[in-house]
Amino acid sequence: MSTADPIELQSHHYNSSIADEIWGPSPGNEYPQPRLEMLSSFFVHFEEEQRFEKAIEQEILLTIRVLKQHPERQKLELRADYEREAIGTSYTPEGAIFDLLVRCVFLTACSSPLALGGGSIFRPRWKDSESLERYLTRVYPTSKAPNQDLATFRLGKLSAGYLQLFANIQIRWTNNLTDHLVLLKGDGWKSLYVFRHPGFIKVCLDVLSVDDENLAHTTLEALQLGCLPPDLLKETLSSLDILFPVIGDSSSRAILEKEVQKHQLDKYFLSLFYARPREHERPADALDPTDVRSLYEKYPYWADRLFELWREADDPTPTTRVERWAEARRNPRFTYWCTVVSIMIAISFGIVATALAAVQVWISWCSWIDDPSVPQCGYKRNSNMG
Repeated sequence: MSTADPIELQSHHYNSSIADEIWGPSPGNEYPQPRLEMLSSFFVHFEEEQRFEKAIEQEILLTIRVLKQHPERQKLELRADYEREAIGTSYTPEGAIFDLLVRCVFLTACSSPLALGGGSIFRPRWKDSESLERYLTRVYPTSKAPNQDLATFRLGKLSAGYLQLFANIQIRWTNNLTDHLVLLKGDGWKSLYVFRHPGFIKVCLDVLSVDDENLAHTTLEALQLGCLPPDLLKETLSSLDILFPVIGDSSSRAILEKEVQKHQLDKYFLSLFYARPREHERPADALDPTDVRSLYEKYPYWADRLFELWREADDPTPTTRVERWAEARRNPRFTYWCTVVSIMIAISFGIVATALAAVQVWISWCSWIDDPSVPQCGYKRNSNMG
């Protein structure tokens, strides 16, 4: 009879305690998959961040509790709440623990003044005079639709297969939702950062739907349940579906399957139903955007980044030598000088052609008058007589 690994049991107990503190006890059979299984990659990142900051379990559990109780309070006030709760314990509060838990619980970048962590690309700082609610609203802004821009927009150009084949864009994976869909370009490379924890999003949406099946939570209400705003979560899953369509794009799905295996990604990526909403509020919700304005209306959180990505796919920045050579030939200065040279060549050929035509006319006229006394007309006759 086999016995369970004590270390594995301890890790399972720790992860279960963290999950229960963040989202409450698991509803059990209401989940199609065990919650901890869906959060496996989430906890790998959680433990890495925790080891980096050297935080202990009870300190983490207390901080999560304080964050959820009053997300509308300023960070300084939360620290005071923490100090009151920590009376009688063996650990002392530090400001960095709040930044750590924002990174761990909400998978959102949050840099600490004295720490190296905080986000791979976007490195925002949670100010002492700012509440958690205001901080997350600031780092996840919504964009308004342009008033005049009705340019045609084809969503298919944003699939991973198209981006890799026609724009030489490579996928990079990030633990920070704040870096999702960031496109970086360098000398000879282009990288698109994609959020790697769809299982975490699914768990949050399940928690929110149990509280309100309409998912009409405000940011404050969602934070009190240990979740990000539901519209942000749903839109993020939809963006993953844009990159890796469930149906009709075998090349993008093949890329995803390869990436999941190569980088040990969240296996929930391979679920056939992770992105499609179960119902729509309006008929337009069932349709893909066909112009820029409808893109912003349907994806207000990620529209700016999606539009930037689409522009890159529509007119790719050259990365190879051949592409740079071809791009250089499209330069207006190059076009100007090509035009000047072409005109000069055309003028030269015109002058030569005009001269030859004049000589031909003169020869024809001399032959017609047949008078050797005319200067230059008697040259041929004299040559034949000689």
